[in-house]
Amino acid sequence: MRLPAESSSTSRSGLLAICGNPNSGKTTIFNAITGLAQKVGNYPGVTVEKVTGRFFSGEEDRRQFDLIDVPGTYSLAAFSPDEYIAARALYEGVEGQDRPDVLICVVDATNLRRGLYLLLQILQIGLPVVVALNMIDLAERHKTKINTAELSRALGGLPVVPVVGNRGVGIERLKKEAIRMAEHPFPPAWDRFDDETERLVSGLAGSHNARHRTRAELMRVIFDPSGPAEQKFMADAQEQNKAVSIMQMLEGGRLAITKQSGSLSSAETNLLTNRAAEICNRVVERESDGRKSVSEQVDRYLLHPVLGPIVLVLTMTMVFQSIFSWSEPFMEFIDSGFGVLAAYIEGVVPAGPLQSLLADGVVGGVGSVLVFLPQIVILFLFIALLEDSGYMSRAAFLVDRMFRWCGLSGKSFIPMLSSFACAVPGIMATRTIEDRKLRLITIMIAPLMTCSARLPVYAIMIAAFVPYQSFLGPLNLQGLVLTSLYLLGMVVAVIVSFILQKTVLKTERGTFMMEMPSYKVPTLRSVLIRVFHRAKSFVVRAGTVIFAITIIIWALSYYPHSKDIRASHDSQVAALTREYQRAHSDREAALVAITAGYDEAQRQTTNNFHAGLEQQNSVVELDRFFADVSNYSDVPAAAAQTLYDLHRHQWINEQTLADMDNELAGAYMRDSYLARFGHRVEPLFAPLGWDWRVSMAVLASFPAREVIIATLGTIYNMGTDVDAETSTLVDKMRRATWESGPKAGQPVFTVAVALSIVVFFALCCQCGATLVTIRHEAGRWLYSGVVFVYMTTSAYLAALAVYQIFSGMGY
Repeated sequence: MRLPAESSSTSRSGLLAICGNPNSGKTTIFNAITGLAQKVGNYPGVTVEKVTGRFFSGEEDRRQFDLIDVPGTYSLAAFSPDEYIAARALYEGVEGQDRPDVLICVVDATNLRRGLYLLLQILQIGLPVVVALNMIDLAERHKTKINTAELSRALGGLPVVPVVGNRGVGIERLKKEAIRMAEHPFPPAWDRFDDETERLVSGLAGSHNARHRTRAELMRVIFDPSGPAEQKFMADAQEQNKAVSIMQMLEGGRLAITKQSGSLSSAETNLLTNRAAEICNRVVERESDGRKSVSEQVDRYLLHPVLGPIVLVLTMTMVFQSIFSWSEPFMEFIDSGFGVLAAYIEGVVPAGPLQSLLADGVVGGVGSVLVFLPQIVILFLFIALLEDSGYMSRAAFLVDRMFRWCGLSGKSFIPMLSSFACAVPGIMATRTIEDRKLRLITIMIAPLMTCSARLPVYAIMIAAFVPYQSFLGPLNLQGLVLTSLYLLGMVVAVIVSFILQKTVLKTERGTFMMEMPSYKVPTLRSVLIRVFHRAKSFVVRAGTVIFAITIIIWALSYYPHSKDIRASHDSQVAALTREYQRAHSDREAALVAITAGYDEAQRQTTNNFHAGLEQQNSVVELDRFFADVSNYSDVPAAAAQTLYDLHRHQWINEQTLADMDNELAGAYMRDSYLARFGHRVEPLFAPLGWDWRVSMAVLASFPAREVIIATLGTIYNMGTDVDAETSTLVDKMRRATWESGPKAGQPVFTVAVALSIVVFFALCCQCGATLVTIRHEAGRWLYSGVVFVYMTTSAYLAALAVYQIFSGMGY
């Protein structure tokens, strides 16, 4: 949603940033402050999401304040992209964005010590800070009381506001304190480190251009060897030819700190941890009754070695079932809506390229994306609910054991789960993985998860060519084939992950650690806001790519649109129409002559029979009606036969005209540039059992997998309005034969061919939006190319093996 435009009576009075640990309720408070007045984008040069909001001081002065939702982080030490951007956004600002005037630091009251660690680092930035002590109600429920006045004094007088973000409690006071701090700022106090650290900070602060750098950034230069802060610092030193002397100072200072504190990292960690513990001891009062908290009691079952995985499987099964069952009516509504729009365009716009572009290209292209939006919305709804409730961290912990042997982490669980609906949000979800190599591995295997766009392909091929045979009661062969396709993608993903982890992206697998937040009841408002922005991001990022590529496919399928084909079709239609009109007139004249001498009773029975014939909706129904003599026992035989011949001739003529229109569409398609290319690549796909029509449909589906259904429908003279349940398309596919070559006259589609197609689709990367997203998230087109090559190659080889094996077995 776009931010509302600034009016002449509104001026920006300050830039604020809200920060905090993951699962601290930071985004909930951000949503409570800004509502839907938000804008989602990316920080310049990176793919980390940048969310900005806007709020106002009051109704009278209407002073505007912009608020930035900084990615959640446990420390200013940068490991993941989110943490790196969080640190830069706080202590130096990011390109295109000013340094914030005030920081709102959200601290989880149920885990005060963890939040204080980050807060003590933030104080070293030197910016005015307001502390939002969130989830104070949960802390009190856990028999924990926090003296906020004493906490404020322990932090050097910083304002501390108790907040219950999911209920909006304390939000107005928090806004007032932030505005007051922006109008009357005062720098926070920070704790001194040991003498060696302070000496090195002073030395770095006095070197080259470091005087403008914050104390927090200098701390990162010292305590994060080879980290982003040091790299940037030394790059500036290199420009001034001071890199050697400054590096000597830095290494000497680090060595002195190590001798004094035992290790470089412990100098910072020990001071901040001890200081946080000291503050907690001063401000926290606990009334312990010896009982475990509700979260701890629930975790006894949800993290149980046996019960935990069972609950996880049941939960994920419910999620997947809901994605497909709940979304179906909405998908049908969207699909029918675009069908109505396309029909309206065809009725208003004259036939020609413009009509085809609008109806088949624009409407069809947008519709092919938006028809899957309900599934994306439902998926993100469940993800938001699971995340806000605190269960997603538990799920990642349980799944980590399954991924450990192949080099993946439990943090790969959410991206892979998201990819079952669409790989685009799944790849975007890898931003939370700190290790870059592990993140790249997850990005490169996410497209192997069976997304919803593959389902139409599976459905039509399995329904048409895999027999329905029951096994063990409710299980059947078609269902087992579908399940095996899901498992195939996951098995190949595990194998690819193992190979990458052992070769080009080799990583040292450490212990998986994740904080388990307390269980909470998600707030509807916060969940819906997150779902709204995620759905909007999907439509904008994926929809625009598929839309553009669909237009290209339309152009290749439409042109050259030879006039000779149209002329031949029009002449055939004109000849058929003349023949029909002549024959119809002859039959009508014969009927008039036959019924000329009928009495009133005979005329009435003849008219009744005529009305009955008009109620039939097809030639089959018409023949069935006429076969029942009781329908016209009182009608003279000559009149009955003539009326039947008239109606049957009319139905056959209409069907023939429709077939000729479909034949025209097929003729245009077969003469298109895409078809010509299909003929050229047919030898490449012949070992897979595909003719040029199947090859062309598969090629057309590379931008978006589901395009194959409409393409096959057009090729087989069915027009473009075809879906997976179009039985007539299935019939045409079953009757299709090879047009030429050694297989001329043999069926194109067999069980072996159908299986080779679905296996190819299970493993191939046929999604332009996915490749573009990989480039954005990984930073280089190289990774998109590697994914495309390895998936396409493995898909081809697997489809080749499946076809050769099953065709050799006689299938």
